[in-house]
Amino acid sequence: MGTLYDRPRMTDRTGPGPAMDRDWFAWLIDPLSTDEFERDYYEQQLVHIRREASPYYAELLSVVDLDSVLGTHAASYPDIKLARGDGDVAPGEYTADAGRVQPLEVARHFDDGATVIFNQLHTRVPTLAWLCAALGRRFSSRVQTNVYLTPPGAQGFAPHWDTHDVFVLQISGTKRWSIYDTKVSLPLRGQRFERGTPPGEVSDEFELGPGSAVYLPRGLMHAARSTDEPSLHVTLGLTAFTWAEFLVESVTAAALEEESLRRNLPRGFAGGGVPAAEQERLFREKLEVVQARFDPRVVWRRFTDEVLATDVPLFTDLLGERLRTDRLTPRSRVRRRPGLLTEAATEGDACLLRFTGRELRLPAGVRPALEFVTTTDEFAVEDLPDCLDEQGKLTLVARLVREGVLQRV
Repeated sequence: MGTLYDRPRMTDRTGPGPAMDRDWFAWLIDPLSTDEFERDYYEQQLVHIRREASPYYAELLSVVDLDSVLGTHAASYPDIKLARGDGDVAPGEYTADAGRVQPLEVARHFDDGATVIFNQLHTRVPTLAWLCAALGRRFSSRVQTNVYLTPPGAQGFAPHWDTHDVFVLQISGTKRWSIYDTKVSLPLRGQRFERGTPPGEVSDEFELGPGSAVYLPRGLMHAARSTDEPSLHVTLGLTAFTWAEFLVESVTAAALEEESLRRNLPRGFAGGGVPAAEQERLFREKLEVVQARFDPRVVWRRFTDEVLATDVPLFTDLLGERLRTDRLTPRSRVRRRPGLLTEAATEGDACLLRFTGRELRLPAGVRPALEFVTTTDEFAVEDLPDCLDEQGKLTLVARLVREGVLQRV
């Protein structure tokens, strides 16, 4: 059984709009501390954070946002999907040619009890983009959102488990959750739930109301049904990198460098032609080759690049910035773009800045300035380290503003 967290919240926000540069993860789980969550719950057990009839998460998303995406964004399947009970509604029932979603058909199926699922909505809604990027940075994980709008008294999916950790944030309405005994602890991505698998005994039940949240580690069997009113919730999915993936990638990287690892297995091994002792010797031999030939930094680099490229905030100001008539001066103030993951590195006689799958190559001498830029929330151009003169500082900041790394205040 998981834990109910029901203390008065400390940072419920009542201002007119979202704070882009807040600590999004601390805000999401408040009053539970981030240290306590990572120590006692992450990858271990469910935790239910309850707020009584609170609009706490209302700034993240509204039905107006969903109507905008459904009606004006020319969305296609599977960006928008329908589900009812034990499975998906056939796409042909609500899409036209090329998979384009038909808004009136979606609404009709909702009236008939289908849940409307908006996949990857963080690519369209800025607040969700900021939240995903912040969690991606916190957990070094790929993060995505799925949004579920469920009619009264309906269930989108039968009991199942996920192969990624999830945070469920209830925006409006209420859902009754049932938790079952875990079938597979921390399943890999290939260990997917098979439809029809019996769920086992119920181990916990609770209602998730507006402003409340629940964290479910992957592998925890669950199901949810709306009560007597429509339900809107956001599911944040954290697809982290596992040690199993790291080791598989390590062997693959070593094999690219070492011919002996690319050779076929011994002839006749399946027919008993290779004694058990020889199989063990060959296996140990190849492990030693992997350890001797492999540089683990290769895999750390690849996984880091994937996180940097995946958890990207929306760039909603690039054209407006190019149309500004006021020029940068040494006293102009800029800030790091909220939610943007960056990494500064040195390579030979160059300094690299990596972000969103891109790489800027700059002279090695600017490294102190680049480290300052990527670790300081807000600053004036003239505050940059003096590894650059005044014009150099202006040039660097102007470049980073145009590239979307910095924003003018």
